Amino acid sequence: MSGDKETMSRVDYFLLKRPLNNDVFCGVSGIIKQFDQKVFLAILDVLGHGEAAHQVAQVCEDFLEKNYGDDLAQIMTNLDKHIKGTRGAVAGLCILDLERGKVKCVGTGNVTVRKFGSSNIRIIPRGGIIGYQMRTPIEERMNLYHGDILVLHTDGVMEHFDLEDYPEILVDDAKTIATQIIALFGKEHDDACCIALRYQK
Repeated sequence: MSGDKETMSRVDYFLLKRPLNNDVFCGVSGIIKQFDQKVFLAILDVLGHGEAAHQVAQVCEDFLEKNYGDDLAQIMTNLDKHIKGTRGAVAGLCILDLERGKVKCVGTGNVTVRKFGSSNIRIIPRGGIIGYQMRTPIEERMNLYHGDILVLHTDGVMEHFDLEDYPEILVDDAKTIATQIIALFGKEHDDACCIALRYQK
C-alpha cells in the first residue's frame, strides 16, 4: 500500500492505493494538489491490470500533475485526447474551494464520489471510457460544511456501503477513513484507490 497525507487548518486528506494481489504494478492512481486556497483531487482506473495498465496510469498521472489548475471539464477532455489509442481509463476529478466549501466534480465511467456528514450525496458520473469513447463531461456541484467527508474511490471498492456499515467515518481522520474503506469494502480481485478528505471550517 502507498499513501500521501497533508493536513491544513481547513482540511485533512489522504490518498491510498492497493494493487491487486499486492503486485508491484498498479492500474489505479490518484493525485491531490493544494494551490491558491483550493484542493484538486483525482482518482483514475485504467482498464485491466498489471504492468500495461500501470504504464497508462502513469501517463494519466503525469498529465494531471501538469494540468490540475485547468477547468475540470477541460482537463477530462484533454486527458481523453492525451491517451487515445491506449486501453483507456475512467476517472473522477474534484476541486474544493477551501474558503467557501464549494466542490466541483466531473466523472467519467465507474468511479464514485460521495459526501458524508451534513447530508449524504452521491455524484453520478457520465458513462464512457477516457481515451476510447467518452461523453461530454458535465460538472456537478456540492457544498461541504464543517466536519463533512468527501470520498472518491475506484470500482475496486464496493459502491454501495452506507453509514451503518462504517459509522466511524463521521469521526475518523482522513488516513483512517481511506484505509478502512479499502480494508472493509475493497474487492479482492481488483486494484483499488481511495481518497478521503475531511473539511473543517
